[in-house]
Amino acid sequence: MAGGERQRMGILRFAVVLTGLLLTGCGQASPPGSSRPAAQPRVAPGLVALPCDAAGPLVPHWRFYCAANRHYVTADAQRSLQQAAARLRREHPGAMVAYMEASWPIGRRPMPPHLSHGDGRQIDLALFYVDRDGRPLARPPTVTGYGAYEPPRREADRSCVGAERRAKRNDGADPAADRRWRLDETRTRDLIGILSADPNVRRIFIEPHLKRRLGFSMDPKVRFAGCRAARHDDHLHVDFF
Repeated sequence: MAGGERQRMGILRFAVVLTGLLLTGCGQASPPGSSRPAAQPRVAPGLVALPCDAAGPLVPHWRFYCAANRHYVTADAQRSLQQAAARLRREHPGAMVAYMEASWPIGRRPMPPHLSHGDGRQIDLALFYVDRDGRPLARPPTVTGYGAYEPPRREADRSCVGAERRAKRNDGADPAADRRWRLDETRTRDLIGILSADPNVRRIFIEPHLKRRLGFSMDPKVRFAGCRAARHDDHLHVDFF
């Protein structure tokens, strides 16, 4: 099987597993791709829903995250995310910050399949991408927003190898060298910088090779999640106080 096909199948398997988890863990949900929201859930005190429309500048990458009620955060986190997205759009006209999994409305962690999430203080945000000619892509190039890995430029920069290799369920194959997309370093760097400067942000998880490459080696908020966690060179995990 070619590298591109393996990547595509890995993304599809992730989507199928995630769909099952969401449907069993959150009650009845609308079908993937549907714009119809699920029945209003009971929401834990202090949690609010993120916007689910496509107007931006903060948008769900996949409508299913809203349909399955995985788009709740604390009021402070919502305010910080809205402000960060608005600032990024001012710096990069037309840019939209796409979110993936946040928390469910019950306010309890962990939220499978994550090791955390669930209490409204964590969210996964998409990285930004360009095509092979350097033109910005409006959205990540995968269905779920996960899986569009930006691998290390050198194998020596890979963090989880040998005895420290990631568990198979948390790992993913590097994309094919001839993929149609690459990391947009400028927009991704600017988003990380905006978030890191926010006093409501506790930490941001990203792979060490991207931390160095994007210029955050001395930033204590930008951290490595460790080899027990999933790869973080396809998304940012943001923790709020």
